[in-house]
Amino acid sequence: MTGVQFLACVWTLVITQTVLVLSDIQFLERYEGDSVVLPCVIQQNEPPPFGMYLSRSWLQQSQVLYIHTKSVATVANDDDQTRIGTSGDPSSHSLNVTISELRVSDTDRYYCDFVVHRPLSEDERIHGDTEFVLLVTAAAHGSLDIGLIETYAGGAAVLPCLPPNGEGLAVEGVSLKRQRGRAPVEMLYNSKRHHGSSSSSSSSSSQFSTGRVQLSSAPGPGGLTYNLTLQQLQPEESALYSCQLLVRGRADNSSSLGRHVFFVSVQGRHCGCSSYSTLLYALSSAVAVLLLLLLLIGFLAIHKGKARRSVKARPQVPIYEEMTGVKPLARKVAPHHLEEMESSEYRNCSVKKLCPENHYESPASCTQNGTE
Repeated sequence: MTGVQFLACVWTLVITQTVLVLSDIQFLERYEGDSVVLPCVIQQNEPPPFGMYLSRSWLQQSQVLYIHTKSVATVANDDDQTRIGTSGDPSSHSLNVTISELRVSDTDRYYCDFVVHRPLSEDERIHGDTEFVLLVTAAAHGSLDIGLIETYAGGAAVLPCLPPNGEGLAVEGVSLKRQRGRAPVEMLYNSKRHHGSSSSSSSSSSQFSTGRVQLSSAPGPGGLTYNLTLQQLQPEESALYSCQLLVRGRADNSSSLGRHVFFVSVQGRHCGCSSYSTLLYALSSAVAVLLLLLLLIGFLAIHKGKARRSVKARPQVPIYEEMTGVKPLARKVAPHHLEEMESSEYRNCSVKKLCPENHYESPASCTQNGTE
């Protein structure tokens, strides 16, 4: 039972760590002058947190604000004092941060850290359940479709390239844009324009070195699909990327991101806690192994229980043998009864035997004595 309890505790710890380590990413698109609410939440625990930090990472590595329980938040940048406000309290495990009058420079990745007091060690900082990727654009151009691609340093990211507005026209080139600051920057441009039936002109430019970019195509339900693979990525190349196909008959002078944008997050090492797919695979494998061990130990416990019951049932076998051994005794007793019966007959007949030996008595008197 000790082994089963230990494995159960380990399993519970694995599941708990899975919940604590992993956090969702929420994409938020706003325009200059708008406001956004960042809900910072963690799971209920004891003791409750006494403080919370809001920080940003990606374009800037800085702290935005800190709030202590039952007090007013302290904003790190004096210029943001009137733009940033909070509602709620860290001790309630939930707090909302509102950023008003948004600027393009507010584009970044935000996360919350709750501070919990530990008497026997340093105060613990618990990561919030959700991280926020905020994109602030200068002009309203409709809602973006933002996706997430995670990789590690030296790894690769595959970006699907789509035509503008889903038009299935002839493809003449590809354009890749990246946004880390106020405006997108074109990182790759490769176009082949046809003029008439025989002549054509082509132009190409790339801020990636040769061999780091690869364009591939494959047949799909709606025709050919194009993917752009970025290789040997580094953490400083984390950004918003948009790959667009250049189609015949349409201008390619757009300076904004496309309709489909992907946030490429490059971690500093191969196996980081934010590499969700790898971590989930490892944790699921560990849980599967623990489950098999629990089933094996349970099977052994049931087998041992049956063995113990069978051992306890064996002492009854000699009793059965003793009971079967009574029969020979009964058989031995039977002659003894016969002897008693014979002796009784002899005793009854002793009168009869005495009668013939008594030559002075008559047979009639002997018979009367025998019946009495």
